[in-house]
Amino acid sequence: MQQLSAQIIHPLLQPFVAVNKPVSSSAVQQKADSVYGTQFYAVQGEVPAGTTIFRRLSRDIFIVGIRSVQEKENLLQRLPIVIPVNNQWKLSPELLQGLPKSTQPVAWLLSVTDVSAFQQTYSSNKNILLHQSDDATGTWRVTATTEWIKNNLLPDPNIYFIAVARKPFTERELTGFDLSTNRINTAHRNWPSTNGKGLTISIKENKMDTADIDFRGRYLFSPAASASMQTHATTMATIAAGAGNTYYTGKGVAWGANISSSDFANLLPDKTSELQQLTVGIQNHSYGVGIENYYGADAAAYDAQLAANPTLMHVFSAGNAGTQTSNSGNYTGIAGFANLSGSFKMSKNSIAVGATDSFGMVALPSSRGPAFDGRLKPELVALGEDGSSGAAAIVSGIAALVQDAWQQKNNTRPASSLTKAILLNSAEDVGTAGIDFASGYGAVNAFRALQTIQDTKVFQGNIAASQIQTHTIEIPANARKLKLTLCWTDPAAQANTFKALVNDLDMELIHTGSTQKWLPWVLNSSPVKDSLQLLPVRKRDSLNNTEQISIEIPPAGTYQLLIKGTSLSVVPQAYSIAWQYDTLDHFMFTYPVKGDNLFPKQTHTIRWQTTLPGSGVLQYRINTGNWKPITTSIDLSKNYVQWQAPDSIGALQLRLLHGAKEWVTDTVTVSASLPINTGLNCIDSFLVYWQRAQVNSYRVYTLGAQYLKPLTVTTDTLLLQSKQNNPDQYFTVAPILPFSIEGARSYTFNYTQQQVDCYISGFIADPVGTSQARLSLQLGTLYRVSNIVFEKLTANGFIPIQTISPVGSKQIIITTEANKGLTIFRARIELVNGQIYYTNQEQVIQFAGQSYYVFPNPVKQGAALRLLAEDTDDTVFMLYDLQGRMITTYKINGLLNQITLPLLQKGIYYYTITKSSVRMLSQKLIVL
Repeated sequence: MQQLSAQIIHPLLQPFVAVNKPVSSSAVQQKADSVYGTQFYAVQGEVPAGTTIFRRLSRDIFIVGIRSVQEKENLLQRLPIVIPVNNQWKLSPELLQGLPKSTQPVAWLLSVTDVSAFQQTYSSNKNILLHQSDDATGTWRVTATTEWIKNNLLPDPNIYFIAVARKPFTERELTGFDLSTNRINTAHRNWPSTNGKGLTISIKENKMDTADIDFRGRYLFSPAASASMQTHATTMATIAAGAGNTYYTGKGVAWGANISSSDFANLLPDKTSELQQLTVGIQNHSYGVGIENYYGADAAAYDAQLAANPTLMHVFSAGNAGTQTSNSGNYTGIAGFANLSGSFKMSKNSIAVGATDSFGMVALPSSRGPAFDGRLKPELVALGEDGSSGAAAIVSGIAALVQDAWQQKNNTRPASSLTKAILLNSAEDVGTAGIDFASGYGAVNAFRALQTIQDTKVFQGNIAASQIQTHTIEIPANARKLKLTLCWTDPAAQANTFKALVNDLDMELIHTGSTQKWLPWVLNSSPVKDSLQLLPVRKRDSLNNTEQISIEIPPAGTYQLLIKGTSLSVVPQAYSIAWQYDTLDHFMFTYPVKGDNLFPKQTHTIRWQTTLPGSGVLQYRINTGNWKPITTSIDLSKNYVQWQAPDSIGALQLRLLHGAKEWVTDTVTVSASLPINTGLNCIDSFLVYWQRAQVNSYRVYTLGAQYLKPLTVTTDTLLLQSKQNNPDQYFTVAPILPFSIEGARSYTFNYTQQQVDCYISGFIADPVGTSQARLSLQLGTLYRVSNIVFEKLTANGFIPIQTISPVGSKQIIITTEANKGLTIFRARIELVNGQIYYTNQEQVIQFAGQSYYVFPNPVKQGAALRLLAEDTDDTVFMLYDLQGRMITTYKINGLLNQITLPLLQKGIYYYTITKSSVRMLSQKLIVL
């Protein structure tokens, strides 16, 4: 047997070889028998069928498991290299650089050959805590100390991959959500019934605010949800599927879809059974763990789940590490590339989404590709001016629209490979020409995606190894920008593999009339920065499970699209194709469209799609008035222009003039939202009111079971309702503009939460000094209050003592004169319509240096006598006639005492007040 020299040990094997000096084949075998863990070997060459491969390091270098001496001998005879290896090959690229030094328990991801055996071995071991498992890929998430993992799990022959399960973090919130950037508003305008209804979008991170009215009636409980609520999750759910109940900015992409939640503490896929029970079609992942440049156990688990569930989709944010540099993997040290934030984002069958600004420019923090093995990542970009989180949520929402549109047309949910093909093919090219590692296939376009389904520009098929499938398309003479995209859901690869692709399909387009051929666009993925920046070229793609061909000016005629099963490990392989083209002199406004509102004096981005060359004239008009210029020379190739709307309110149209042709927008609105407030909140009724606009009427909305619903149309600026007839609490209002179209709705508000009561919240009267009273009135609302009148009770009834007008505060305090003894006050609230409300009556007692007051004096026959006592301990009131005979006695027991007198003759009497048998006061009492 040929000796193995140090020179023939491949650099990839250097960290893993069990011996470092030249040895003979017999020495290799002897060493293998004596070193623990060397049932694993590194081999090079064509591995015989039946050999168990645990890791693939390159095209022809493998880590294999040898189960017998005979199997080992067979390999030694057939392969040039068969070397025993240590257990370091099980570690992720990051762990190869050093294990965590913490002495505290660490979270890990493990790949095992036998899930049940692993559980049986370690479930009762106090040194390790088992969390979740993914049976499809044999992956476990566990917690244990580094030292215990090193001494116990690293040598375990049942384990073939170990990585740290890093803690996920949300990747910032979206601050500038705009439905027009990715043509979502245009999709809503053209297909209003396509809104995701019946589908569920799961938001995997912390839990959103399930009480948010933009999710009303559509949140589905999930046992996998986090116990922690976070604003970021609420924002992501709003972008993906908000109802717009709160305000127009709260309307999401798939506003009819249900919403569910899942905890991202588990980096592995959720249980398929739970996702199916919730009818989840899309799961959004807007979080990261830091740059990880390898195909981890989590990536394999997501690929396996999608391969087993061909209609499910996972959408990941690419990350916000675009300016950072990877310190592991093939692209180590290349600044600004290969910085996706998590190994799970390396999965083939999911979509990773980068971020752009509102003009389609890739944001600097947005993470770039390629993937660890050179594949194109991210696949798409979307609006995300403050990070890729919101960009992923947008794509998740559009994916739900695609699923809904397909289901409405075909009565079945589309394969995820078809949804992916449609999204990638319909994307708008941004940044450098063609595909690239910053923007992928381009910025997602909701309108073009749904148009692909309406036009049935798709193919689906199955293919076997070495087979060729053919699809035919016809292209007219006026076509421009032909584009075709092939996608397939690839079987999962092994964790830590050097290349993730398992089944390799190829695409070729042939113009039958001229036999001209086109291959897909392919990027240079060599680990050199200059190479990664090169434009794509047409060639065979052997890395990606997505391929795209485009032709700027396609020749008219018949085309054959060939799909080849070049190398298939698993058969048959299903695939999907989406295609589209534009036409000569095509132009379409995409913002504003029907349903959009422009705000007066604010700058708006007018958007369009076109194949028109050169420049044009852009104009506007209000309420079918004369056309006014916006610009006389607009660059049509930019696809947008910024314009400040006029300081006006009404119906608006825009017009583009190009040569002899013109294009006019839908009639949209220019209006400001009207502030709406609580006027009063009484026991039996409530009133809401809003700012007046230059219109004749308003439409008032209230909140229904899921969405806003119209309540009434009124010409007034207030709405007074009986609580018995209207139990609703949420209200908003919109002005009705010319042509009966609605302007912008106000923020929806809960009238009970504005700390407004009925007109009177409280009235208090307190003594001040020896002769005054302080009167304090708290109003529930100032709405339509004209005057406040404070009154005092006299022998002739209540009389005014002070009037407040105008009323500028809800709290009014005055000081006024108070009689000796008891004085009764009240307040009167007068409204502008003449209606009057009275407070309750409040009493003020002033002793003015005296300890006792007896009143009224004179007192009418049969009336009760009142006695005020400053000191009540052992105090007695006694009444005598003129002859000195005692008529009645009364033991004083409180500040204010009411003494019922016997029926007395009119005349003069005397009363005495004693304290502890000592006379304190003696006065005359007159009975009338």
